[in-house]
Amino acid sequence: MDNSIPYTDEIFPDKILRTFPHDTPEHLLKWHWDEEDRTVLSLNKTDWQFQFDDELPQPINSKLSIPKGVYHRIIKGNGDLQLLIYK
Repeated sequence: MDNSIPYTDEIFPDKILRTFPHDTPEHLLKWHWDEEDRTVLSLNKTDWQFQFDDELPQPINSKLSIPKGVYHRIIKGNGDLQLLIYK
């Protein structure tokens, strides 16, 4: 099974620019949780979605706060997805 990382990162002192390409295989977009709180902002209008565990998917077209330890995932849309992740 392919377990490669479905994105590329550019790392800066206070944020990460994460890009998910349009041809990302959906099976690589897995449920996961982070070890620290995160704030995520989409840099482009997109139909990709974000989903917290036990909640309905929501658009990624606004700033999202993701508490540490909370399961979540990204649902693939069309085009590339670029996110700023604030540390």
